[in-house]
Amino acid sequence: MLQTLDVALGLSFIFFLFSVLVSTTSEMVLSWSNARGKMLWRALSHLLPNTGHGHDAEPLKDFVEHPLMACMSRRSTEDASQAKDFPSYLPSGQFGQVLMDLLETKGAEARAETRWEQIQKGISALPPQARGALQALSRDAERNLLPGQEPLSLFQSLAGQWYDSMMNRASGWYKRLTQVWNFGLGLALAVACNLNVIAITRALSTNDELRTAFVQKAEASVSGDNAATNRRAEFDEAVTKISEAGFPVGWNSTTSKSWAQHPVGTLFESLLGWLMAAAAAALGAQFWFDLMKKIINMRGTGARPEPHGSSGEEGMVGPIPPAGLIIDGTESRQG
Repeated sequence: MLQTLDVALGLSFIFFLFSVLVSTTSEMVLSWSNARGKMLWRALSHLLPNTGHGHDAEPLKDFVEHPLMACMSRRSTEDASQAKDFPSYLPSGQFGQVLMDLLETKGAEARAETRWEQIQKGISALPPQARGALQALSRDAERNLLPGQEPLSLFQSLAGQWYDSMMNRASGWYKRLTQVWNFGLGLALAVACNLNVIAITRALSTNDELRTAFVQKAEASVSGDNAATNRRAEFDEAVTKISEAGFPVGWNSTTSKSWAQHPVGTLFESLLGWLMAAAAAALGAQFWFDLMKKIINMRGTGARPEPHGSSGEEGMVGPIPPAGLIIDGTESRQG
């Protein structure tokens, strides 16, 4: 049982390091391509569509070209509507500020008297695709008014909740995109490093010295002793240790011999092992770190024993007084 937990702990440690390497590379690629900005662009296209819903829909042009939005773009005002240069984050308060200013400006052009009438006129001046949801929010604001409450403040609050719910959906979209990228990059790196999970499992199961080394590294990583260590260096060291143990991990003379002697079997085993490594990378480093902590606790190394002299009967140390003695040490009278 302990050997099985040690093998699982060693695999979790390797998957943790591999996931850190993959997620770092994936985040660099997604940041360079402004994936978060494109996701925000897509979310606004659902909230305030300018040309209707769909893959090629664009958000309301007046909204993205508003001065408070244009100043957040990575380019000039003329190119502020481009998804590739769109800001990656928009607070709920700023969304409401831009929306209310836009609606009031359009309502003032229609010569409305009160601010609430300006908001309603501004909604009516929007394209048909963009004004449907806002009209529904304005009706809800009028129906749910409390005594002494203004519809304008309630409408702004409902608009903020509407935006927050869409941002929750956008976070789910980005998480799925990240998992896809992690799987793809994980598969590419697994092939490049020949990170065969089946071979690694076999190595940890049969090599006691190798298994002990990885268990110690996993425990040190969970306890924080290696917090400042370069994760890429740890991953390279892990691959090197397994490779030096004589198992087909990494592209070297051992793997070449294995492919030459058993090409078909090695191919299918490697494909399965690479796919397993890619799937492990898609789960993320946090998943494997939490799993390492659970396995360490199951092995009985997570909780430390109580120090001597602690309160409670179970913590008492020292000899028990013999029969015939009282607690204060005075000898009782014998029969």
